[in-house]
Amino acid sequence: MDHPYLIRFLIGGAVIAGTTWVAEYFDPKPGGIIANIPSATIISLLIIDSVLGEKGAVLFAKGVVVGNIPWYGYIFAVILLTQRIGLVKSLAAGMVIWLLLVPVTWWLSRFV
Repeated sequence: MDHPYLIRFLIGGAVIAGTTWVAEYFDPKPGGIIANIPSATIISLLIIDSVLGEKGAVLFAKGVVVGNIPWYGYIFAVILLTQRIGLVKSLAAGMVIWLLLVPVTWWLSRFV
């Protein structure tokens, strides 16, 4: 019996657990760097390629590139606001910024 979603869930959980472990026991900055290892993207691309082929994988990869625009808005909000308003509020502000930038990203994705 094949459980691809369970395997994806376990891999994702292992990556999150590993990055938080590094951040907690060594240094938060390398934990953040490790958190950006494209493991989820690699797995997603392999699965998309197996279902939709290389054309689908390339379109997905282009979406990842353009999708970084709202992510940068989100992460810069966290960086700039956390010490002023606290982490939870800065995460909320970052998500609002992310949501506001998604339509821009969708529009820009037509050109990529």
